[in-house]
Amino acid sequence: MSKKFLSAIGCIVLLASQLVHAEVKIPIPDSINLLVVNSLKPKIEKGGLFGTDTLVLPNGENQIVFKFQPSVMENDTLRKVYSEVIVAKFTAKNDELTFVLPEYRDLIQARKEIDDFQWSMLNSNQQQVNVIKEPLSANGVQLGRNFIEDVMDYNMRGGVAAITTGAVAAKNLPVQGQMKADSENVGQLKAWYLKANKQERKDFQVWLIDQQ
Repeated sequence: MSKKFLSAIGCIVLLASQLVHAEVKIPIPDSINLLVVNSLKPKIEKGGLFGTDTLVLPNGENQIVFKFQPSVMENDTLRKVYSEVIVAKFTAKNDELTFVLPEYRDLIQARKEIDDFQWSMLNSNQQQVNVIKEPLSANGVQLGRNFIEDVMDYNMRGGVAAITTGAVAAKNLPVQGQMKADSENVGQLKAWYLKANKQERKDFQVWLIDQQ
């Protein structure tokens, strides 16, 4: 399946997600690098100068992809350590969830334990949330890795923390007025067109005229 098709599906999911009232909040610690949320680029509510950034999600099942990158003091210098990319799926409704993350006393411990760090989430009642999680594997070293494409491929392959995206989301889009609902292919074409920049749209329009 082409990368353009995957990107088009991502745009459709974005349109669907914007129509859902978000009611699940997750404060994001400084040590969490949030990469992808529900197959899209994360949209974070900024906490200001001294506040905490917050992820706002729709009720129900959600998926996040992130790296844990805590800072550890070594010889009066803060050093970061980096975990593998983690993909996680959970279900919540009308709640605020909190990350529970390990702390390391020094750089040696952090480097030793980061590859298998233990983490969880608690709800507002301090009860542990059922989270299905695993590393988001990659083939070899990847510079400039496209995490959105990686997780969409992961979802289509049916990983243990996969969610349903794309076609299902497109079918749930509301029809405005009495307009005829778009087919799945038309919806994907529209989403891809909206994603394109001004020059790309112009080039496409020229190509489209040539097809008449």
